[in-house]
Amino acid sequence: MQLTLNLTIPSAPQRNLIRPTTWLDAGWATACIGFTKQVEISQSLSDALDHGDEDDPDQQLYDALWLAHHHLVLDQRPSLSFTFEYLHDDKVKGRYVERSLRLHVEEGDHLILLGLLQDFPTSSNQKPKE
Repeated sequence: MQLTLNLTIPSAPQRNLIRPTTWLDAGWATACIGFTKQVEISQSLSDALDHGDEDDPDQQLYDALWLAHHHLVLDQRPSLSFTFEYLHDDKVKGRYVERSLRLHVEEGDHLILLGLLQDFPTSSNQKPKE
């Protein structure tokens, strides 16, 4: 009598442990930068740039969008990560403080997404590009 082994391993049930990302239209700033597709930013990126001052987040978002467009044009890749550094007016310390965010941009056929690196669960396996 000969025994045969059944080596099929049942897969674990799929669970969505990653919180879904909310995306916001950034159309007000994208055309003048040079984007030809619809651009959306993640809610977490918007929150990270918003520190209560009315003008600073708009300028920082414009700068982040410009840098994303710059990288997409130069690298000619549909997906990449980069570091965005900016000065934040810290009212408590009474001076500007340098901040940095790790951003990721992905370009599709009709849509470009820009957000924090953690907003893109599949991008964590990629080697970051400065």
